[in-house]
Amino acid sequence: MNKLLLVLGAPNDHEGNLSQIAQDRLTCALHFYNANSDVKLICTGGFGQHFNTTDKPHYYYAKKYLTGQGLSPAVFLDCPPSSNTIEDFQMTKDLVLEEKPDILVVITSDFHLSRARFLFHKFINYPKVVFIPAASSLPEDQLLPLLEHEARALKKLQEADSI
Repeated sequence: MNKLLLVLGAPNDHEGNLSQIAQDRLTCALHFYNANSDVKLICTGGFGQHFNTTDKPHYYYAKKYLTGQGLSPAVFLDCPPSSNTIEDFQMTKDLVLEEKPDILVVITSDFHLSRARFLFHKFINYPKVVFIPAASSLPEDQLLPLLEHEARALKKLQEADSI
C-alpha cells in the first residue's frame, strides 16, 4: 500500500528550537510512522517572520527531529518551503497527485484541524485522505488565543469562498 504522510509546519525559534506546537505534531507523526513504517513523509515549512527567522527552512528542523528519533532520511520526499497553511497545500498538491497514494494522512494540531481541512479541500481535494489531529499539550492560557484565531481565520475563509 502506498501511504503518504503530510506533516504541517509550525513555529521554531530564532535558533531552530521547535515550538511545543511543532513538537506535538512531529510526535504524532512519529507515532503514526512507528505503526506504519512503509509510509513516505513530507514535512512542510520554510521561512516567515511569524514562525521561522533562521537561515534554514522549518522542515529542516522537523526532519532533524524525526531522524533524531530513528527515522531514515530516505523516508522523506521533497519538503516545500511554505510560509503558511495555504502554501502548504498549494506546494504539495503536485507531489500528492504524482505519488497517487492509496491513503494520504495529514497531521496538524487539533486546534488547527478545521481550517487545515477546509484549505486542503480547496487546494488539493485528494479523495483518499485522513486527517489526524495532534493533541496540543499547550497550557489553556496559550491554547485559547489559538482557538479564537483559528475560528476567526476559518470564518473569513468560508465567507470569502462563498462570494
